[in-house]
Amino acid sequence: MKCTIQNIAEYLGLSRNTVSKALKGNPEVSENTRDLVVKTAQKMGYKNPGFTSTNLPSSESSSNGTILFLTKTYAPDSEFWTTVLRGIESILSDAHYHLTISIMSDSELKQLNFPKIISDPFVKGIILVEISDKVVCNALAEFNLPVVSVDMPNVPFEELNGIDVVTMENKKHLKYLTEQLINKGAKRFGFIGDLHSPNAGRGFQERYDALCESLSAHQLSLDIESCMLYETQEDFRNFQTIVQKIQAMSSLPDVFVCGNDWTAVQLIYALQFLGFRIPKDVSVVGFDNIPAASRISPALTTISTPKKYLGIAAAKQTLERIQFPDSPHVFCEYETELIIRDSTI
Repeated sequence: MKCTIQNIAEYLGLSRNTVSKALKGNPEVSENTRDLVVKTAQKMGYKNPGFTSTNLPSSESSSNGTILFLTKTYAPDSEFWTTVLRGIESILSDAHYHLTISIMSDSELKQLNFPKIISDPFVKGIILVEISDKVVCNALAEFNLPVVSVDMPNVPFEELNGIDVVTMENKKHLKYLTEQLINKGAKRFGFIGDLHSPNAGRGFQERYDALCESLSAHQLSLDIESCMLYETQEDFRNFQTIVQKIQAMSSLPDVFVCGNDWTAVQLIYALQFLGFRIPKDVSVVGFDNIPAASRISPALTTISTPKKYLGIAAAKQTLERIQFPDSPHVFCEYETELIIRDSTI
C-alpha cells in the first residue's frame, strides 16, 4: 500500500500540515521534528518526487532516540507549554535526542488511544504537559518508558505508578496576594478554573485551596455563586458561554482568581464585552505569566512560573531516568514570582 503524508501524520500523532512542512524542510517546524518525520517517511516507504535520501539527517547514528512530548492543548490556547517546550528542546538537542510532539484530543485521552509511535523502539521517554488524568498517566507507565509530568494529577504523589513530576509552587504568592487584596477592602472572591474534569491537575486545586485558606484566615468564605469550577478549557473557547455564565451571576465579586492566565484573559474579554471595568468593577488575577498577560489591557496581575526551566528540568529528569531506570522517583517543585499589574485594585 502506498504511504501517504496522512499515514505518517497518524503514525506520529502530528497534523498533516506539520508533516508536509517537515518533508519540505520548512523552518517553521523544529529541526528535531523535521528529522523524525523524514526518518519515519523513509522507514514507511514514502515516495514523492521532492523526497529523496538527501532529505535524511547526515548521520542516523548521531541520534540516541526520540522523546515523545504529549499534550492536549493546541498552541493558540496555551502559551504555557510552548515555552516549556523550548526548555525541553534546549536539553534534548545537546544530548542528541529527537523530540516529537503529539497533541491528543479529549476522546483520545478517554479511550487511551495513544499515538502509534509510542510503541516504536526508538522512543526512549515521554514528557507530559497539561495532561493530568491519573488513568492516562498510569496507562502510559505501562509502556515501560520513563514518564515525566509537568504538573500532575490531583492525587497524592505516591498514588502515581512510577512517574517523575516537575511542577511549580502554587500557594505562597496567591495567599500573599489574597491577603493584600483583603487589606484593601476586597471581601467577595470567586474562583474560575476546572477542578472536576478527569484532566484537572493538582496545580488548579492547590491554587483554589490557597484562596480558600486565605479567606478562612480572615473569617471569609468563597463566593460560590461567582465561581466556575466545572467549566473546562473547551467551555472557555465558547465566548458566548462565558458571557452567559457572568450574566447569570446576581452580582460580581470583588475579585476573580483564575486557575491560569489563559482563562483570565478569556474572562476579561467577556467582562469588558458586558461593559464592566477592570479593576474598578472587579479585579482579575491569573497564574503563569504568559506573554498575553502583559499585552492585554488592563495588564494582568499574575504569578510567574519558570516555564523554560520547568522544561529544562523535565528533559534532564527524562535523561536521568533513561540512564538510571531504577533510581527513586522524583517530585521537583520550582519557586514562582508574584507580578502585580493593573487588573487588581
